[in-house]
Amino acid sequence: MKYFLLILLLAPLACLAQLRITGRIVNDGKPVADASVFLNNETIGTKSANDGTFTLRILSAGQHDLIISMVGFKTYHQTFMVNADLALGDIDLVLKTTMLAELKVAYNPKKEKALKEFAEQFLGSSQYAKQCEIINPEVLDLKYGRSSGILNGKADDFLEIANNALGYKLKYLLSNFSLNRDSDRVAYEGYVLFEEMPGTEEQKEQWARNRRDVYFGSPLHFLREILANRVDSSYSVEVLSSSTRSGGGGSKSFSVTNTTKPLKVKDYIHPTERPGIYAMGYEGSFFISYYPTRRYGRAKSKARFTGHSSRSGISFIDKFLYFDSNGTILNPMGASFNNAWAVTRVAQLLPIDYWPDEK
Repeated sequence: MKYFLLILLLAPLACLAQLRITGRIVNDGKPVADASVFLNNETIGTKSANDGTFTLRILSAGQHDLIISMVGFKTYHQTFMVNADLALGDIDLVLKTTMLAELKVAYNPKKEKALKEFAEQFLGSSQYAKQCEIINPEVLDLKYGRSSGILNGKADDFLEIANNALGYKLKYLLSNFSLNRDSDRVAYEGYVLFEEMPGTEEQKEQWARNRRDVYFGSPLHFLREILANRVDSSYSVEVLSSSTRSGGGGSKSFSVTNTTKPLKVKDYIHPTERPGIYAMGYEGSFFISYYPTRRYGRAKSKARFTGHSSRSGISFIDKFLYFDSNGTILNPMGASFNNAWAVTRVAQLLPIDYWPDEK
């Protein structure tokens, strides 16, 4: 019964009625026009009018992250639980403090080389990444420290990316990017707005197929299956419980045998004090296997749009990986993905208001 109640608490709210979020953007009481106003990781965005007002129309109730961005101002970020029309009133943007940059002596590789390395790590190395293009690389600020072996990056304005594989134009407000060349660890965070790209009917059909292929078996799908109380029918989650090593010296070879322990949702998902926020954590790394045909219980020849069987892993850096009722990871730098999910980068990113058509 306790397990059933936990799943009820995790279940996201849904509503088909169109809701509105309204407000006015000001600075010292004066309206701020042409500011970017959008819901993070969604396809909903607008610009503030001359009088600073804005209106966002959304189709689903639940938790949403409101982002307001304007060059010269600090980015505004606020999370709201929306169950009815929400009037926010005046939102005061804070000017950025302009400071003289201190002189830093560091080794900087050629810009083209750094940009190529950034694109490979940020967009990924999948077939979809090859169809992505960074439209305005000039907004990127990339720095490489020779002593640390770390490539850092950020962008004060939107980094625009054309994803010709999924049919989205991404406007990514990159707050932090880090690549450790020694350990090959990549971490990044920021806010993103998705815009539908125009295309022919043939292109739209291909984009729909690609989106389904990316979605099933992805971290977003995994978290949504947890929230819907059906993850055990399509995924198996295990943790390494013991490891033995055998063999001899000299020319003799060694073999390593790993023993894993299966986990249930109640073992690694924990409610938090914040409504709509949940924590994932367990001692040791996760091994997550996805079985697409188990989700629908059909023969392989008839299991359409369910992705491919895969095995992934999560290594925790923070004690917990936090996510919300939409399936959005809130501290993406708190864990690293391995195996199949290791190549899942921005090229396979889908908005949280995406749901596959399972006709």
